[in-house]
Amino acid sequence: MVLLLAAGCRSAEPPQPAQVSRLKEAGAWKGVGNRTIGFVSETGVFRINWSTRSVAPTDAGTFRLTVRSAISGRPIRVVADQAGNGTGSVDFVDDPRMYEFIVDSAGIDWSFNAEE
Repeated sequence: MVLLLAAGCRSAEPPQPAQVSRLKEAGAWKGVGNRTIGFVSETGVFRINWSTRSVAPTDAGTFRLTVRSAISGRPIRVVADQAGNGTGSVDFVDDPRMYEFIVDSAGIDWSFNAEE
């Protein structure tokens, strides 16, 4: 009787595979020096991947990437603050809105992209 009760408690449906979300590139930028770049996020959730490479071997160079509100100009988050060569990735979560990426850089080649 115990076996019959245990068999009746089993789930009739097979387990569902875990859902995997795929990010799509929303924009990519590269350059040297300072720059302000407008960006609109429909979700407010995106990943920023960045990379830097020093221009001269004797100068480490600097790279700072800040996300700010394009409406108020309020800085929201510094996502990268790198001296010299490096790479990184940051997940960003906020409200859907217009943003600006503020690049403050000296003596370094930089690139970054945003994925939603």
